[in-house]
Order: sequence, then C-alpha cells, then structure tokens
Amino acid sequence: MTQNVTSAPLIGRTQELDRLLGVLERARAGEARAVLVAGDAGVGKTRMLDEVSARAARDGMTVLTGHCVDLGDVGLPYLPFTEVLGVLAGDPRFAPVLAAHPVVERMLGGAADTARDSRLRLFEGMAALLTDLADAAPLLLVLEDLHWADQSSRDLLRFLLSRGVLHRPSGGVAVLASYRADDLHRRHPLRPLLAELVRLPAVERLELRPLADAEVAQLVRALEERPLPDTTVRRIVERAEGNAFYAEELLAATDAEAGGVPSGLADVLLIRFEQLSDTAQQVLRTAAVAGRRVEHDLLRETVGIPADELESALREAVGRQLLVPGDGDTYAFRHALAREAVYADLLPGERSRLHGAFARLLAARPRRAETAAERAHHYRESHDPAEALAASLEAADHAARVGAPAEELRHLETALDLWPSVDPSARPSGEGVDRVALTLRASSAAAHAGAAHRAVALTR
Repeated sequence: MTQNVTSAPLIGRTQELDRLLGVLERARAGEARAVLVAGDAGVGKTRMLDEVSARAARDGMTVLTGHCVDLGDVGLPYLPFTEVLGVLAGDPRFAPVLAAHPVVERMLGGAADTARDSRLRLFEGMAALLTDLADAAPLLLVLEDLHWADQSSRDLLRFLLSRGVLHRPSGGVAVLASYRADDLHRRHPLRPLLAELVRLPAVERLELRPLADAEVAQLVRALEERPLPDTTVRRIVERAEGNAFYAEELLAATDAEAGGVPSGLADVLLIRFEQLSDTAQQVLRTAAVAGRRVEHDLLRETVGIPADELESALREAVGRQLLVPGDGDTYAFRHALAREAVYADLLPGERSRLHGAFARLLAARPRRAETAAERAHHYRESHDPAEALAASLEAADHAARVGAPAEELRHLETALDLWPSVDPSARPSGEGVDRVALTLRASSAAAHAGAAHRAVALTR
C-alpha cells in the first residue's frame, strides 16, 4: 500500500491535546505542572508527546526528552536523565548552566562523591539545574516509557515532582511522563510510585483511550493515498480495536485489490519486515538484539557486511517505516512493538550468537564502565556466565560511582546468582571479590537503597 506513516495525523485526540497544551500554557505563565500519560502499547502516546513537544519548541520553550529502554533485567542508572544531560552537554548554549552544577556530572560517570548525603546532593543538583534552565526559558521535560525505568530514575523523578522542580516559586516547568498501562502487572515497581505521585497537587494523570471506530476509519483513510474499499476499512477497524499503531500496520499489510487483512497480531507486525530484502532483514534482526536504538558503527561491525550494502539496507528499512534515524549516528525502531516482534521471531541460536557479538564489540570499545550493564545483559543472553559475572561486577562498580545503590544491588545480586555456575579459575579475583564480601556489599547497597528487609535477608 502507498502510505506514509512517519508523520501520522493526530486524530481523535483533541481533548487530550488541549489538556496538555493547557499545561504548557500554565508553565509559561509560571505554574509548574506534571502529567503522567498512560495508555496501552501502540495507542499513540509517543505521537501525542511528539506533537506537544513540537508546539512547545515553536513557542520558545526548551524541550528536553529522555527515554527509558527495555534491556530485560539490566538496570541502567538514571538512563533518561543521562540522556538529557548528554543533550545539554552537547549544546554550547547550556555550558554555563552545567558548569554551575558540577555535582550532576556524577551521573555521566564523573568523580564519585563518598559523602553520606551524596545521593541527596545529586538529586538537589539535578533539580537546581532544571530550575536554572527554566529561569532562562520555560522548560518542558519529557520522559518516555517509565514502565522500563530503573529504580534510581524512579527515585529521582519522585524527588523532582515532590520536592524539586514543581515546588519552585517561579514555576516555568512542565513534566510529561508516559508509560504503558497494559504492562503494569500487580507487582510492577512503577505502580506504587504512580499511586504516590497522583496524590501530589501539581501532578495529574491523563489516559489515552483506544480510538473510536470512526476515528480509526478516519486515520486509515488519511494514511492511504488511494481510495480504499469500505469493506477493507471495516476489516482494519475491527481488528485494530482502537489501536493507532495496529491500524497503521494492518493498513501496510493489506492487499487493497484482494481486500485481504491479516488476522494475527504477530503476523501483522512481521509482514512489513518480511517485505524487505534478505540483507535488510538481517540488519533488522541484528538491530533488534541491540535494543530499541543502535549506533551505526556498532551495527556495521556486528552485521559484518560492506558499508554500501549496509547503507542500502538501512535506507530500505527507513523507507518501509521500520527504522527511523535517531539523534547522532543512530537508528531506532519506529515503535517498540515492531522491535519486540522481530526479536521474538529470532531462532534461539541466532539470538545467542548476536548477543555475544554485541557484548564482545562493546567490551572492545573505550568507556567500558558505561556499557558494563549492557554487556552483562548480552553475555547472559549469550549463555556466557563467566563474562556475565565479570561485567555484572563492573556494572555494580559503575552504579556505585554514579550514586545508584538500587542498581548496584541489582548487579551484585546477579553476580551472586552467577557465582556458583562459574568455574573458580574463571571468576574475577582481587580484594573484596569473593562470595562473602559481595554478599556484605550487596547488603550495604540494599540499605542505602532503602531496602532494609533485603539488607537483613542477605546477611542471614
């Protein structure tokens, strides 16, 4: 089908858009507000936030966006906030503000702060940085996919909304944070935080409901350049069940002449992928193992094909709306659901091989500490417990340096789980690297993370 979904029209969201634009208007008038944007996967949260961000930028607001990512059981400390800091560090306009708050450099792997109140000072420094940015121009902070947030990011967000930027005298800040409502099972760690935040007077919740049938039909007709038979539109509407992303994928997979609409969701998500050349499919399979976003050079080294073939494959994947160019020299899946479908379709041996390749390439790069958590994840998925153990200990050290005790605990517990499966001769050696010492360190990290019961349990 001849469609262009890179900039899908915003249909059926007038009330929600007006509500978010009202929050921006109040921020520009000096009233700080936060909105928690909830909705099922594919319902249109990112499209809505993109629209609001674009309008905020046009109106002269500073717009900063941070993303949480799904790397299984890996904790990447403060990931959405380090992304924001990276953007600020790359823009000379913000150099004076960053220089005024050197404590936040710790999140980027700067010098560790060993004081007992170091984490509080880190949080206060981040709040002060955002406050100073808002003094120069009204600020919109967007945090996407909170359901994947690490605990340290959740703790920092709690601080910012309960004691930080929403309580400054002159306002000027709007915070929009999205999450998948359908991912929040009863014991999901985000649930208690959301329950706490919505009780704050300056925080509200906005749920993006599924689109009505008429709105899905309007979206489908707006996306397709040629007239569609009414029967085809009806079939897409029936199967999309109000989900904008599913409607787009169903439309892309539909044979207009035959009127055929695929039925299974997995089939729908993979049809666009299967229409690619073999080389482009290979590139996307590799990218799916990396995660939602991947650097061009890392992808090139992992795929191992000539540069011109890789560029042709990437151009094809971008043209088919599966990948989008990201910030810098990166590519990202247009939607996490597409990445999940491609990843789930990998053969077990293929998945293990690609995880191992990414782990080894990351290990050979500079700034190893910053990739330790990712390497630990890739080594575990490639069934290499010895390397996974070593990387988990590196990740724990990095988490300690950046002031993230919850992630330090997580990596230490992973290391303790891996310890028995690694031959003694292959285990890391050195002072403090034995099972007893790691257990005591994990207990200390649990105490600093506020998990007193876990701290006691570890030492029993």
